[in-house]
Amino acid sequence: MHRISGISLCLAAAALMTSCLSAVKPDGGHGIITFTPVLGTEVRSGDSDKPFPEDMDFGVWALDGSGTAFMDCEQVSFDGSCWTTAEPFEWPDESLRFIACAPHSSGVSLGSEGNILIGDYELQSFPEGLYVTEMTHAVRRTDSTVHLPFRRATAMIDFRVANGLNEATSVTIEKIILKGIYVRGSFDSSADPQWNLAGEPMDVTVYDSSRDGAGPEAVRKPQPYGGTLEIIPQQSKPVVEVVYSFRTADSEWLSGQRNRTAELQAKWEPGRHYTYTLTITETIIRHSAGISTANQ
Repeated sequence: MHRISGISLCLAAAALMTSCLSAVKPDGGHGIITFTPVLGTEVRSGDSDKPFPEDMDFGVWALDGSGTAFMDCEQVSFDGSCWTTAEPFEWPDESLRFIACAPHSSGVSLGSEGNILIGDYELQSFPEGLYVTEMTHAVRRTDSTVHLPFRRATAMIDFRVANGLNEATSVTIEKIILKGIYVRGSFDSSADPQWNLAGEPMDVTVYDSSRDGAGPEAVRKPQPYGGTLEIIPQQSKPVVEVVYSFRTADSEWLSGQRNRTAELQAKWEPGRHYTYTLTITETIIRHSAGISTANQ
């Protein structure tokens, strides 16, 4: 194991003057392995990579030429100047290949083909979603830093709500519930498809005014409610239930009103961001959808 000692690390830090890109030890050693993670765009040509979230740690594996693990799901964090492991690794003499997964999790492993595996993925355990890289080409210490382009393996959903009732009726939203989606599955980055769904469809409360705080009054212009939901890519037929209160010019507030959309006929794909606009009417919740890349 080529871990660098604490004393050597301090000497390196003093010599480098906070520089991570040329981490060469003053005693002629090979330097510390650092990383440059980015979010790769996936749909529109010409888009540049996006910065990787500095508050999200990731796990990294490194294999030598014989396939032996030099790093095994090591946690990588941003320390304010560069991305590196908690206990820094020194570059070996030989080149390495790297693959990574975010966020860092003990439930993620590396398969025999150099692929990312998650045997039991649960929505609640990965609220930030799932990001993975491909195995890099051989990287040597002369490359100074390991470039890791992540792609999003999950899909994103959010909701906007508009008041489609008559102008004399005021509406506030109590809950938005996405009913009948899969929240568990397994993941294999080398498979096609990469996701296998598991368990039974469940209901997920996307917005709850008692939990998230009261949102704005629903008006003609659609407004967002709740945060963005990271979901397992899937093809399903969920419905959206909206619980709301309304008041007319001649009445007090009436709470606990429930209405639903028709089936969404959803096909949610990795790396896509789906925005559903829900319009409250007297008979049904009308819906429309917009799609963009998840990294925009």
